[in-house]
Amino acid sequence: MNYSRTVTTQYGLVRGIVKDGCEEYLGIPFAAPPTGDLAFKHPVPPESWSGILDVVRGPVSPVQGKGRSTVGADGKDCLYLNVFVPEGLQPDAPVMVWFYGGSYANGGCGRVSEDSDELYYDLAKYAVDTKTIVVSFNYRLNLEGFLNLYFLDKRFEKSNGLFDQMAALKFIRNNIHRFGGDADNVTVFGQSAGAACIIALLGMPEAETLFDKAILQSPCVDSFWTEKESERLTYKYLNFIGLKPTELAALRDIGIESIHKANSDLKKLVFREGNAKCAFSPVIDGEVIKARPADLAKASKKPILIGTCSQEGDAFINNIPTVALPLAAHWFGFKFKPGKGAHRKMSDEFTACFYVNPSREIAREIKGPSWVYEYQYMTPDIEKRGAGCFHASELPLLFDKSTPYANIDDPVSRRVGEKMREIWSAFAYNGEAPWKQYKTDEEIMPIK
Repeated sequence: MNYSRTVTTQYGLVRGIVKDGCEEYLGIPFAAPPTGDLAFKHPVPPESWSGILDVVRGPVSPVQGKGRSTVGADGKDCLYLNVFVPEGLQPDAPVMVWFYGGSYANGGCGRVSEDSDELYYDLAKYAVDTKTIVVSFNYRLNLEGFLNLYFLDKRFEKSNGLFDQMAALKFIRNNIHRFGGDADNVTVFGQSAGAACIIALLGMPEAETLFDKAILQSPCVDSFWTEKESERLTYKYLNFIGLKPTELAALRDIGIESIHKANSDLKKLVFREGNAKCAFSPVIDGEVIKARPADLAKASKKPILIGTCSQEGDAFINNIPTVALPLAAHWFGFKFKPGKGAHRKMSDEFTACFYVNPSREIAREIKGPSWVYEYQYMTPDIEKRGAGCFHASELPLLFDKSTPYANIDDPVSRRVGEKMREIWSAFAYNGEAPWKQYKTDEEIMPIK
């Protein structure tokens, strides 16, 4: 094994590996394991360790919602982060911190399976190409990260997933200079629910000093529950998992498979009810999240780069049978007449309503500078399938890794990915994108 240099963090020494021109520090604890008495609590600092901690293998990801998730290694002891440092990088390099999406239910920075060393998000190539230090981290999801249990028992704290994110950012602020990064130049970037979490952080005073710039990819801007909505879903969840509201203490010891099933059941319920919000969306509780996050974020002076895919809705609409489209439109609050091109019209309306319009509203009204893009490219296999430029279709190109839904092994796709990394890197370095700040829809950069 080709070990990296040893780095001193505030909690102890760590040593990673060197691979393909990049130092990789995989599985650094940024908080104590959220288990036992610390389960369902806001994160607390990890215990210091003696000697050198070898951080050479990715952690497990947080407990998943399953269903469409491809994360195979998940668990409750998940609060770890990965640091990718390109060899030969100049000192005080910009830092980029990845917030994964997955409907607040799936995703993580860990291994794809128990038996594999492959990471779900291997960001080494991205770090080398962008000439930045890149950090990925886990935050709790589903039951442990976002379900509202506080109104039933004050020992079950609010919005643990958001506080995990802030704990990781605090660790980065305090330690990234030891890896060669500039702690005063931290860009957070995330997709879907990860981007929506960043919008929430932009409006939270507790997070004001934790990062400097933000890239928001296809944020589900309004996927947040009211207190009343969340309480109803909490009762439903407890019924799915077989517990009474007076039996919350048993949640600390409940098995992962039982959590998987209840997570899946709640997701199916929300879908059947026709709600476009994610089942485990964070709660606008008046305390942690004081009001609509998009409105609070507009007071931020931090630079943002925000964008959407041109046909976001295809990922959600294309599989709905034509006969069911009017009912789905009613659920989503659309006025819709079936006919020729019904799926296309429905998807475009969905895209505008849930992604494009609220994203551009933030860009127009935020106090800080903003740049807007629209991702329009389809890989040859996506185009051949007629799948559209759907939600998350940019990620394989951004991270230069083919997936089951997008093969990027052709010259044009490779170049589009390179172009995206160039833009993201320029924003991390300078807080600007290479086109005009956003004022009108004519100033949107198409990425194609």
